[in-house]
Amino acid sequence: LSPGRGRIPTPSLFGRLWRLSVTNDAETIRKFFEKATLFFSAVNPAQTKNTGCLSTMLNSKTHITNFANETEDNLRLLAGNPYLKQITSMCSLKGVPDPVKAAEIIEWDCWKIDDIFCIELLRAFSSMMNGRGLINDQTQVVEMLAWECWQPDGEFSMKLLRTVSSIMNHRGLPDKDTLTAMLAWDCWKIDGKFSIELLRIFSSMMSGWGIPQKEKVEAILAWPCWQVDGNFSFALLRTFSSMSSGRGLIKQAEVERVLAWPCWQVNGKFSLDLLRIFSSMASGCGLLKDEVRITAILAWECWKIDGKFSFELLRTFSSIHHSKGLFKNQDQNQIKAILAWPCWQVKGEFSPKLLRTFASMMSGRGLFDRAQVEQILSWDCWKIDGKFSLELLRIFSSMMKSQGLFGDEALIKAILAWDCWKVNGKFSLPLLRTIASMMHG
Repeated sequence: LSPGRGRIPTPSLFGRLWRLSVTNDAETIRKFFEKATLFFSAVNPAQTKNTGCLSTMLNSKTHITNFANETEDNLRLLAGNPYLKQITSMCSLKGVPDPVKAAEIIEWDCWKIDDIFCIELLRAFSSMMNGRGLINDQTQVVEMLAWECWQPDGEFSMKLLRTVSSIMNHRGLPDKDTLTAMLAWDCWKIDGKFSIELLRIFSSMMSGWGIPQKEKVEAILAWPCWQVDGNFSFALLRTFSSMSSGRGLIKQAEVERVLAWPCWQVNGKFSLDLLRIFSSMASGCGLLKDEVRITAILAWECWKIDGKFSFELLRTFSSIHHSKGLFKNQDQNQIKAILAWPCWQVKGEFSPKLLRTFASMMSGRGLFDRAQVEQILSWDCWKIDGKFSLELLRIFSSMMKSQGLFGDEALIKAILAWDCWKVNGKFSLPLLRTIASMMHG
């Protein structure tokens, strides 16, 4: 709030006050932060780790004032809601909702599949209702879930519902006739069968844009540039869809321009793997624009192992930089420094597998901190029969993909102590690995 400090990052509690110019009301400010402190003291830290779950709901002086005057019991009830993220998503820019109504919505039977509460179902609807307020009527949800169009193979498809919810993000619930007509389009068929994977590729681009025009979809699929070795390439289309995620349908001239760059040639042949590495960094950032910059990045010495360019090394750091845009020139020195850390040495040699293990946890979260890495590697919980087990670390990193580095050794020790991991009285690493696979990410 002080002059000369620049624009405050948002979403943040301070940012809301500064932007809405209510800082001359000292009493409102005092009550606001008093209630905010109370609110976050009741929030489950495993559910949210920043103030965005509150600040995203506040979009006017009235919202801020109402929150400051809300009762303590109501704020505790709302903050303690086990599905606070979904509630705040629906109430984005709408003000703090009625905590009792929010709690009642969570209790609706329509969120259950086989009598078990399904978080994916609630997420799908909260995505469509993002910024539109709480759903008013359980009947509306029940009727929508009963539509036959959700059953492409005779059974309700959660994947299809999520795909449609992505297209309809913040646009409200879809119209039955419009949706049914779209799903019947022949362009979604491969070898005569409806392909949900093809629909998902387009839903990624159209996230938040609403249902696309059939003619545009058909035209895109007919472009010759998707042919690789004479066959239509799903992977190539998906690569460009990733870059254009949430940005609308791609343009043919831009796609062909990118594909024509010589930088994608490896040993004289077009390398889809190389393009996918860069598309990962540019996910949601729009199509790549600067071939010169890509060529420069590929020339960095830090990608070499034993004097040879390493695809795996570039892919590892691409994962860490997922959706953050291309590396900047100054990143080269930071990557060199990271690769020189002694902690990557296993039996006296640099271990790409160990680096990938940490990169998995940091996917899309940026470069990691050396002190944190070294601290985690020093934990006794990774030892089996007195020796460090990379396999055990990888099992837990699989569950923590894109979640950030571990924060609590005690939690890992507690999990490893569960009796359920024992087979014939002995701890079973394959059993833990199997469960970890189901909990991937």
